Amino acid sequence: MDNNTNPEAREWLKSNKNPSAFASNRFGSTGEALAFIEKLYELGAEKVLIDNIFDEESRIEKEGGPYADSILIKMPNDPVKRSSLYKVYNSEAVNEGFEEIEGEGSNSLTLWWD
Repeated sequence: MDNNTNPEAREWLKSNKNPSAFASNRFGSTGEALAFIEKLYELGAEKVLIDNIFDEESRIEKEGGPYADSILIKMPNDPVKRSSLYKVYNSEAVNEGFEEIEGEGSNSLTLWWD
């Protein structure tokens, strides 16, 4: 996870003029994606970063801004907060056809929607 190449999710979504800037097959609108990011912060994520950005000129011209389909979640040290974030992660992973993971010592999680 590199803060220089991965923008903070709330700021990226708020400044993006694409009405469906993030994982539109899951969230639909940018506003719904932003609400999900806010939920991650409320549960204790230290930082949520946008990953896998598609920012081709033709996309920006057609859709109004870049698009992305994955996030990096920087995990807190607090075990209760970590557990809450793992529950959200596993729920999303299962919905996408992936296996659940155990809440071990990972410092970050990546969520991706196809």
